[in-house]
Amino acid sequence: MEILKRFAAKLAFAIANGVIRILYPPKVTWEDKKATKDTLKKGNCVVYSNHTSHVDGFYMTRLFGKYRVHTFVARDWYDKKKINWLFRNLPYIPMNRQEMDTSWLSMGLEKMNEGCPIYIFPEGHTSHTGVMDEFKPGFLMLARQAQAQVVPVVIDGEFKVFHRMHIIVGKPVEMDLNEEGRPSVVLKKYAGVCRDRIYELRDTYGVKKQS
Repeated sequence: MEILKRFAAKLAFAIANGVIRILYPPKVTWEDKKATKDTLKKGNCVVYSNHTSHVDGFYMTRLFGKYRVHTFVARDWYDKKKINWLFRNLPYIPMNRQEMDTSWLSMGLEKMNEGCPIYIFPEGHTSHTGVMDEFKPGFLMLARQAQAQVVPVVIDGEFKVFHRMHIIVGKPVEMDLNEEGRPSVVLKKYAGVCRDRIYELRDTYGVKKQS
């Protein structure tokens, strides 16, 4: 039964991937294509972005599918009875936003050790105004433990049917997560740096900038 569920999940995912690419054809802008692609291929990296819609998690997982990216999803979504079997058989990792649970950290490290990049939305929820909330530094805790590079991605604009979805992929963020000081203070500082990089990339390469 589990084998059938796994097959059904992958088939549904593949079909949905084709449909969503027709509905929202992607346009990807790379800040440094070679450097970032090399980082993604190595697998030991954390990819993060702003979070504009509940479609983001699926869309970005498929967009970076060739790199075997695994995406964090909120535990309350992951555990929904009607779709749990899909999440369990696809490249998603549950994260509990309500309790002090660090199992997501060990699961993320395990996947990165297997050569799979990890994708996360540091805001922890969607924002529709273009103004991001403060980034929670947990994603940098993961990067620090794995000694991984951190890649910023901008979801530029809204999902509109049959309109190109603009995605901006930045080069790895330059920072020293092991610098002297209290780890919590250092991670919070660089979470702010990572958030600023999203704004910088959007201001430089965004659709409004290009128009």
